[in-house]
Amino acid sequence: MKMNVARILLMVLCLSGGLQAQDNRVLMNIGGDDVTVDEFLGIYNKNNTNNVVDKKTMNEYVELFVNFKLKVKEAESLGMDTNAKFVRELGGYRNQLAQPYLIDKSVNDQLIQEAYDRMNQDVAAYHILVRVAPDASGADTLKALNRLKSLSKNIRSEVDMQATIAKLSANKDENVIAENLGYFTAFSMVYPFENAAYNTNVGELSKPIRTRFGYHVVFVKDKRAARGEIRVSHIFIRSTNTDSEDQKATAEARIREISSRLKTGDSFDDLVKEFSEDKASVSKGGMLPWFGTGGTASVFEEASFSLKENGDLSDPVLSNYGWHIIRREDQRGIAEFDKLKSTIKKRIEKDTRALKGRTYLLKQLKKDYALTYNHTNRKSADKNISNDLLAGKWKMNKELKGMDAVLFTVSDNLKTKKSMSFTQEDYLTFIQKVQKPRKEGEMLSSVLPEYWNAFVNEMLIRFEDSILEMKHPEFKALMQEYHDGILLFDLMDQKVWSKAVKDTSGLEAFYEAHKSEYMWPERADASIYSCANDDVVKATMKLAKKRVKKSLTDADIMKEVNANNPLDLSIRSGLFSQKEDDVIKVTPWSAGIHDLTIDGKRTVVQVYDILQPTPKALIEARGLITSAYQSQLEEDWIVELRGKYPFEVDQKVFDSINK
Repeated sequence: MKMNVARILLMVLCLSGGLQAQDNRVLMNIGGDDVTVDEFLGIYNKNNTNNVVDKKTMNEYVELFVNFKLKVKEAESLGMDTNAKFVRELGGYRNQLAQPYLIDKSVNDQLIQEAYDRMNQDVAAYHILVRVAPDASGADTLKALNRLKSLSKNIRSEVDMQATIAKLSANKDENVIAENLGYFTAFSMVYPFENAAYNTNVGELSKPIRTRFGYHVVFVKDKRAARGEIRVSHIFIRSTNTDSEDQKATAEARIREISSRLKTGDSFDDLVKEFSEDKASVSKGGMLPWFGTGGTASVFEEASFSLKENGDLSDPVLSNYGWHIIRREDQRGIAEFDKLKSTIKKRIEKDTRALKGRTYLLKQLKKDYALTYNHTNRKSADKNISNDLLAGKWKMNKELKGMDAVLFTVSDNLKTKKSMSFTQEDYLTFIQKVQKPRKEGEMLSSVLPEYWNAFVNEMLIRFEDSILEMKHPEFKALMQEYHDGILLFDLMDQKVWSKAVKDTSGLEAFYEAHKSEYMWPERADASIYSCANDDVVKATMKLAKKRVKKSLTDADIMKEVNANNPLDLSIRSGLFSQKEDDVIKVTPWSAGIHDLTIDGKRTVVQVYDILQPTPKALIEARGLITSAYQSQLEEDWIVELRGKYPFEVDQKVFDSINK
């Protein structure tokens, strides 16, 4: 899909909060389409929550709303809501948004509470896994189970488990994995494994459990209160197993020199800026996102949590990514349930435990809806299925397509008064789609009832899905918002965003008319030399004086000065304005070589020239200029739309809600 959910929400509204009380009075008519008070207020209130920075008055927002609806109207008049791309994209989002409605809420609430309780406890465990494919034959499945039982039968203690792991690891059997998993928490493992770990006592071995990977036993080593989450900053020097030995040695020498400088009083923040190779965190002072148990590489996690106080520093730590020096910034416990509930809910929706909620929903639907079956037609359909089904290779003959005899009907006689019937063709098509090889020895007569039950369940969910908009007004409103949001994005892309990028002549003309608005300030063409001590300053100034005449590069100067210590000198060269650079800000504004001491740090600045203010070239300010050109295109387009489609706001109704 071209868009993700977040981008749609940015285009249309922030989808938080519930619907307003129903008010179906017509507030406005846009291009022949009525807009109710309920629809307008629903979107207005969602866009003007307390956490919105640029809150709009209702008078301001009604203008934005009219513009928005005019754009959607134009998209619909162009048929954009019927093209295959739009239908496919909206359908994909609908599938995602429908999922919370297709599980039992009470069971889901239980799963949320269970997950939260487990998040408050870490489990340390060992496990043994005997691999077996999910669709393995009965014989292979039993063989794997019996092998696991044999391997684990003498395990009575942690010592036994460790000895078994050592033995199995030495054998190097790719079908058997035995390992110490360390500590983990909820959502770290697949749900059946998680259940076994949390439901087994410390010092005990679980019963064999089946996951999609095979059969496991879990030995629980320890359980502890969750350590919560920690936030750290780090200085990072890249070093991986693929590096040469010289590269590894250089990386280690650099991190140990940095560690030594920290111990003698150098600023952690300054060293991050100067040396850290984690580009994502350098601009944040080396700060990393919060993480908890299982949230990062175990060696990094343990080193982080071993720091007792905020501001404590670790010794150099080697992970699979490279060397780290870690500074603790803060630590916190697990957040309160209400703050985590929404996050946990989203994780459950993507997890196999969500199937539990689906099972309970099906039970409820079978109680709520009337299901009528035609067993004669079902038997007639079953007669067309051969033993090829047992091998997962059954195919529908052409004659079977079009078998429209009804097998069962589901009816909602209470709320929506809707019903849906399913035919023999639906049933046979479903079986052909979901069939898989069966275990050796299974009979067709025992397999068909399984497929029938699966078919009934799938069709029940299909029926429930088809009436969601009728049963749940908030879901209907949500889908309308996504419908409008996708249309808006696609048409804005055509009329404004991509047009501004592709219309090079129009962009150039706009630039020529406005280039005085995009000026470079006075700038220094300079090199900034950060020096470790006075001796480095002397060596640097000596080379700087020869730089222009001998065409020395940054690399040439650093190679000579840093011959004994790779951290003695670092250089930044380029064009700098006084506002954008702290060093240039205090540098004499004239060409020459300037010896400075800034906050106790020795710095040499070589200014080659002072450049006067000039308009930025189009290529230098393309982003800003393109954005301004897009705004101009949009303003012109809105004027056109307001002339094309009539619109009217009922002032009396508007005044009644604008209080």
